[in-house]
Amino acid sequence: MKISLTVIETLIWHDTPQLFIAKDLVGGFHLCLAVDDTGELPHYITVAISQARLQLLKSGKIDLHSIFANPEMGTWFQITSFEGNQAIIEPIPELKQLPEEWLPQPGEFLPLQPLLRPETFEALKVGAVAKEAGMNPTLLRQYLAGVKRPSPEQARRVQDALHRVAQRLLEVRFV
Repeated sequence: MKISLTVIETLIWHDTPQLFIAKDLVGGFHLCLAVDDTGELPHYITVAISQARLQLLKSGKIDLHSIFANPEMGTWFQITSFEGNQAIIEPIPELKQLPEEWLPQPGEFLPLQPLLRPETFEALKVGAVAKEAGMNPTLLRQYLAGVKRPSPEQARRVQDALHRVAQRLLEVRFV
């Protein structure tokens, strides 16, 4: 049985998608992993994944190994056709478990996404926003790079500072 998927989010990219989320025609989610990169295109395996388990993965509460070693539906799929953001998958027949070399290492989690998105700051000086927020510019740069994670209070301070700057920009008038 062939299933059509549409890529909705790339989680890890190195020259080609290495890990991504796709949706089937009825709204089911699939997590797709490049497992062999020796050919022209990577060889991908996929597992169906519930929205709840996907949230556990994204929040760092479950690792990639657990998801691929123990798929919720007990079935692994392979991508047989991949073009643009469209893929066709088929079940891998008679597979009882994935080869160890295809599995992510135990304890391998998704890289945490920064709470503050760097593209928000492209048109602004980070130092000016940090000054408006009353924080160290180096610390804000570390938040933006994902080196450190701001506390909810710090993220709120930056957000409020951005809103104040935006409000001042809205008040600019050319005569």
